[in-house]
Amino acid sequence: MRYRINNGDSINDILKKVNDNDEIYISNGIYKEKIEILKNNITIVGESKENVIITNHDFSNKIMEDNNECNTFRTYTMLIYGNNVKISNLTIENSSIPSNKYGQAVALHVLGNDFLADNIILRSAQDTLFTGPLPYDLTIRYKGFLKDYQLEYKKSHQVYKNSTIIGDVDFIFGSAQALFYNCQIVSISNGYVAAPSHASDDKYGYLFYKCNLIKGNDNVFNVFLARPWRDYGTSAFIDCNIDNHINLLGFNKWNNTQRDKTARFYEYNKNTDLSKREPWVNILNDKEKDEYIKGFLKEINYEL
Repeated sequence: MRYRINNGDSINDILKKVNDNDEIYISNGIYKEKIEILKNNITIVGESKENVIITNHDFSNKIMEDNNECNTFRTYTMLIYGNNVKISNLTIENSSIPSNKYGQAVALHVLGNDFLADNIILRSAQDTLFTGPLPYDLTIRYKGFLKDYQLEYKKSHQVYKNSTIIGDVDFIFGSAQALFYNCQIVSISNGYVAAPSHASDDKYGYLFYKCNLIKGNDNVFNVFLARPWRDYGTSAFIDCNIDNHINLLGFNKWNNTQRDKTARFYEYNKNTDLSKREPWVNILNDKEKDEYIKGFLKEINYEL
């Protein structure tokens, strides 16, 4: 079944009615809601990515109705648990900006498998996009605090294409195998783009392929491509266009940790001088680049 939501209607009201394989079309408007998509095989299409705005204003130290701080993993504007969910042509925003005032503020929190986002805008500052699952240690720490389904430690394959992701500190983070293809990655202040937290037995983590990494304003001048949120976090940046706001070292080991010994970061770029990259970063040659892309796409069962 196909549902239509007009400006002034509630997305949550419609989500209570949908079943597998239903589609929701959202007309232009601003929708101030906190949304959870728990069912499988749901498709959500906006009228236009700039003018369909789903927005909320939760942030990590905000006191919630249960008298506890919100915590990063309850700040989401939209959470997706269902498998094979597709969203396109809309904006998901957490309006808790700037990060030096509000801290962590997730716009989109994805736990489901085989998730696809096409032609969307994700906008926040710190922790804009969480690509679940949680690192295993946090599934233990937050037992009894987060909802049970948020604590499930299961594989998640995610694809983001032709989309814009806006933030500043660790604004793409988590443990999913996630492809970012032909995306605009916009840093609005100095910080870190990605903070992967993959387990040691995850061969692949994040792949940024043919993305544009750009600065949102002239005050941005010192951004790292990634730092490992957990020991074995892994990310690859291949054939990306990189603006001059990216630190010449490229990557960061995360403060005073020893994660430079365990993190798995890769880069391939014929148009950028990589000679000053951290020595523990893997610079791929042509053959290795092709093999990496092929292996990654096979892992997530996706064709470009």
